Amino acid sequence: MKLKCIIVDDEYLALRILNQYIADIPSLDLLAQFTSAPAALDFLEKNKADLVLLDIQMPGLNGIDFIKNLSYKPLVIFTTARQEYAAAAYDLDVLDYLVKPISPERFKKAIEKALQYQQLQRSSNEEKAASSFLIIKADYRTVQVAYKEIIFIEGLSEYVRIHTPEKKYITLAALKEIDQQLPAGAFIRIHKSYLVGKKFIESYNASAVTLRNQILLPVGRKYKEAFLQCMQS
Repeated sequence: MKLKCIIVDDEYLALRILNQYIADIPSLDLLAQFTSAPAALDFLEKNKADLVLLDIQMPGLNGIDFIKNLSYKPLVIFTTARQEYAAAAYDLDVLDYLVKPISPERFKKAIEKALQYQQLQRSSNEEKAASSFLIIKADYRTVQVAYKEIIFIEGLSEYVRIHTPEKKYITLAALKEIDQQLPAGAFIRIHKSYLVGKKFIESYNASAVTLRNQILLPVGRKYKEAFLQCMQS
């Protein structure tokens, strides 16, 4: 895992030192360096960086205003000779605050923090992606079926049939087992044999539900009260 980074600092000595530190850390990939904050903003409009090493006091546009003008939020580590901006850095969710002169050890510690944060973010994104799908075995393959595409799920004894606008999938599972994997509130059990996607319900009464494409399904007596309460809440 590598962090793509840029340096924004109008001091040439600081640029040289940061270049040396970055060269010693294999997990960093330096994309560019800038002595002008507006030039760095232009670069980030066309190129994505994971991390910005940013001075605060610069002519034209300071580091705090630079962050406020970003169109997306990379990780930011302030590299500054001034200590009085620490509170502002906290308000801007800056990852770390390095006061010049910066030692190599302190720089490495900040980069380790950035790498850990990126890994957590990546893991969180993977979990979110995984939670958007029902993962089943169908047609001798492992298939991801997006929850948002499931119109209804039909119980067939030892199997279930999953109905989507484009395709039907049959997998070996109990309807109760599938129900436990679905996101809370997005699906309703209306019958011992049917789970329906709430957003696909076009009309209903105490005995039947009409889904998209005029699909008509019965409401079981056992499920009627809970179904009606769910629809009215």
